Amino acid sequence: MFGSIKKIPTECPHCRFVQSEPAGLISTYCRGCGDHYTVAPRAVPPLAPVAKPAVLAKLVRAKLLARAPRKIACHECGQTHDPQGQTDSTVCPACGTTIQLQDIEILAHSTRMVETRGTVHVGPEGFLNSTRIVCGNAVVEGRIAGKVTCSGTLRLRGSGLCRAQITTQRLIIDRGAVLRFASTLRAAEIAIRGHAEADVECAGTLHIGRHGGLDGDVLARAMVVDKGGHYAGEVQVSTGIIRPESTPREEREVRVLPGWQADLAFG
Repeated sequence: MFGSIKKIPTECPHCRFVQSEPAGLISTYCRGCGDHYTVAPRAVPPLAPVAKPAVLAKLVRAKLLARAPRKIACHECGQTHDPQGQTDSTVCPACGTTIQLQDIEILAHSTRMVETRGTVHVGPEGFLNSTRIVCGNAVVEGRIAGKVTCSGTLRLRGSGLCRAQITTQRLIIDRGAVLRFASTLRAAEIAIRGHAEADVECAGTLHIGRHGGLDGDVLARAMVVDKGGHYAGEVQVSTGIIRPESTPREEREVRVLPGWQADLAFG
């Protein structure tokens, strides 16, 4: 019936007689024994604990990684294969080289050699100074020096002089960054949202955003400058640029000169 009151079963604590009473009732008289009794409030089941955003993000990321196939390239021979399941390392089926897959975080000064297909994160106070840095992806908020080969995306932030020799599939210079590079930047795709002073070789499209700027010579397949963006230099457009390799081969050692740290201040 329209407008009917929702009722719930209540039990008399004296004679155990069960009768229906309106929900929310505080007390009533038992129709069995006539005694007055208080209706016990219904127990509310406890709410399940809600996962924190960071924990939830890790769980979602782990599930996506578990489902998505991963093509891992060997940093020695370049052979690609798909490792099975969640693992911190795998072995190249072609040459037998052990390939690390875990993420690495640098929060202080470090001179360690980095070889991983995971993500390298250099924090704002971090400084990674190594002759060999090979990774899947990288986010640099602090400082970095040496030869960097990234098979995925490399994001740079901060300001100052960067002496790293960078080769990556995709390079992003974030908004707010003001960087000068001692060596030519080589990448398949480049997006500049901050300001950079460097010579560039881009096998794909060089994109300068509306808040971005670039000073230097450019050799690229295509170049796009948004309204508000800035560019100064010489441009050569060519379709014959070779895409950078995801693995370094027959590389020469990069030597860092003593005392150069005094000139480095980005991050």
